[in-house]
Amino acid sequence: MLSDILLALSFSLAFICIVAIFFTDKKILFGLIALGLFIYFYKTGLDRGEADLITIIAFISGILLLVIELFTPSFGILGSLGVILTIYSLMDSLNNSLFGIIVLLVTAASVFISVTVFIKLGFSADLFNKSILTNTQTKERGFNSKKDYTYLYGKKGKTLSILRPTGRIIIDGKIYDGKTYGDFIKKDVEVEVVEIKDGNIYVKEDTKCQ
Repeated sequence: MLSDILLALSFSLAFICIVAIFFTDKKILFGLIALGLFIYFYKTGLDRGEADLITIIAFISGILLLVIELFTPSFGILGSLGVILTIYSLMDSLNNSLFGIIVLLVTAASVFISVTVFIKLGFSADLFNKSILTNTQTKERGFNSKKDYTYLYGKKGKTLSILRPTGRIIIDGKIYDGKTYGDFIKKDVEVEVVEIKDGNIYVKEDTKCQ
């Protein structure tokens, strides 16, 4: 019974880690944890004789299709196939279909709750933040990797995205990549530039505006 509970928890926690990959900067850490949990889940199934090579192939194919859907949207076709294959691999790893359904429902609820908590805390999915910043920080919008930003010291602006610790800020109508000293600053908050170091614009929340 205990082993079944651990098995169910490993599958659910793995997907919670995947959610954390989208909402935090610790992508490598949570990615490795998720990988370890998935390995534990399916290896246990193989050792019990409840899973086989087809199960593993179905799982890997499902995850790959979900990843492809993220980068090359196919109107949900590839994503749906990925979900189906992943669910199949889960059910095929367990002899008890009812237990499999319970694990599936618990995992779905865990993912939903995790996403809700992250959003309530002010996080947003930032998987593509780097590409977004690269595309938006053009020369015309105030960004130049070789530019000296010392003239911004002491200036005030507003956050255009959540800073945790980096994100977009706007100063005098131009968009820049702002950074905190590890603090969390929400979107649409007044900030002040307190330091320019190594090409980074360090800001802190402007408490005088509160």
